[in-house]
Amino acid sequence: MVSVSELIAVRLRAWGVDRVFGIPGRDVDSLVTVLDGGPRAPVFLQTRHEESAALMACAHAKFTGRPGCCLAASGPGALRLLGGLYDAALDRQPVVAVVGEEPPTPGAGRQRRSVSAAHLFAQVSEYSERVSDPALMDDALDRALRAAISGRGVATLIVPRLVLEAEAPSTPRGAEATSSPLHVRPPVRPLDRQVQSAADILNDGRRTAVIVGPDAAGAADRITKVAQRLGAGVAKTPSGRDVLPDDLPFVTGVAAPFGSTPAASLVRDCDTLLLVGAHDFDTGLLPGSDPRCRVVTIDVDPGACPVDEDAFSAVQVTGDVATALEMLLPLLHGRNDRRWRVAVEDAVREWRAEGRSKARRFFGMAISPRSVVAELSARLPDQAVVVTDTGSALDWWMRHLQLREGMRAALSGHLATPGAAVPYAVAARLAFPERPVIALIGDGALQAGGMNELITVRRHLERLADLPPMIFCVLNNEDLSRLTWQRRQEAADPRIPATGEVPAVSYARYAELLGLPAVRCVRPGEVVPVWEEALAAKGPVLLEFMVDGDTPPDWAEPGATAHGGQGSLLRHAADTSWRRRITASVSGRLGSG
Repeated sequence: MVSVSELIAVRLRAWGVDRVFGIPGRDVDSLVTVLDGGPRAPVFLQTRHEESAALMACAHAKFTGRPGCCLAASGPGALRLLGGLYDAALDRQPVVAVVGEEPPTPGAGRQRRSVSAAHLFAQVSEYSERVSDPALMDDALDRALRAAISGRGVATLIVPRLVLEAEAPSTPRGAEATSSPLHVRPPVRPLDRQVQSAADILNDGRRTAVIVGPDAAGAADRITKVAQRLGAGVAKTPSGRDVLPDDLPFVTGVAAPFGSTPAASLVRDCDTLLLVGAHDFDTGLLPGSDPRCRVVTIDVDPGACPVDEDAFSAVQVTGDVATALEMLLPLLHGRNDRRWRVAVEDAVREWRAEGRSKARRFFGMAISPRSVVAELSARLPDQAVVVTDTGSALDWWMRHLQLREGMRAALSGHLATPGAAVPYAVAARLAFPERPVIALIGDGALQAGGMNELITVRRHLERLADLPPMIFCVLNNEDLSRLTWQRRQEAADPRIPATGEVPAVSYARYAELLGLPAVRCVRPGEVVPVWEEALAAKGPVLLEFMVDGDTPPDWAEPGATAHGGQGSLLRHAADTSWRRRITASVSGRLGSG
């Protein structure tokens, strides 16, 4: 006899799902027991919280390009799954959730009532179905996976326990029975007229900004050629950080609230904006009062343009990003006037130098959080994967971490879920067992859920011990630092302890209590040797850096804003032009004399 649970396991494996994250429960135990990681079933990884399971499934999809999968029992377990599913839905990642359902107990009265969460899952899902007949399970699972992949979002199956335990009506089908590619959509060629309209706008521009998002992955060489031809500067969305390396001279950093100064200036001063796979771009950075800025969007999904087309002259190119850029390149004119590009590269160089200078500043014996991330950045191993959390850790990750070619990065983008970094790091380690994995986490975010999943890391310590380093870098300042600095900047007031204080915890001692290696760093002079030792070691380790809570992020410094400061590329370009004219004039006079 083949059960419905075995059928689900075989079909998940056929669709390329090799891992299922979740927590056992009476109504899903029959499925958990068959997820043994064999050739016909995914492996089950038990988490400490259902939200973490969904976050791991989302991160798995981001890192592998294959659908993630999570499961939860009915009642509170199902409700806790929702937070992580919204992370996948908002970041457009294919995730399938299997939710159990316990049959009502006769005579139970009010002792335990099941929570009807079907309508809640419907709100977050591209596809949501309750499967009440074992004969429908096979087709329902296929529909769910197709919906998650094609819709780039969440698909939910609510399955009663009696259905999971029932006999399957037929032998489970293998991958050969799948009627469409498992998780690869054929490239969609854009319309020629759309590409020509985009080229007309881009050729007419003089100050072009290119914003790169996560859907531009794999098109780095084409983006570089387009930027070179247009004399453009390039910025990246937070979720698109690993699309292009940061050591290119025209890459201005992260374009986002609390992002980099040159990226904010690039967006604010441009007259033409090219969004490449950047559905997650925050349009609040745009100069909304200037309708002269024209926008071109390239994305595989129609309607992905985040820009208000009534406020800006916008052209949407719908199709595969790499294909669209390949079609666009021959239509673009070379830009003779390079003042804009020179201004961009000068601004990037000055910004990088300023960042290095700030990272070397210390006040007394306190560790600067800038220096922690800057020293990591200088020592990042090749092929490293760096994830981050929300809060001040994100500020330093955006400003002081420079990714090289081949490195990967990820975060909870739209939802900015506190505590997501540890689940993301676990998913990264499982997806890339051969790569170093580093998670940057603030103390507030770690207490929001990350501490629980360190138990998951400890549970699998033996299998992780001989792999490349898996480092949890905790920035401990006993404060919700980003919220504190937002309040201090807005109200010009000192801290309000009740709103920002984080309970004092020694995270290194907590890790050691679990049986994980840990180091607590309290002096600036120890930062470099601590990083060097951790990066040279193997397996998991927690590094706790006691950092200065009075070190403001760049956006909280005097004269700066959440949108990245007050620098002007226009003024810089004008100054460069005048300097060149004066130099040429003086050189001509000297030559004639």
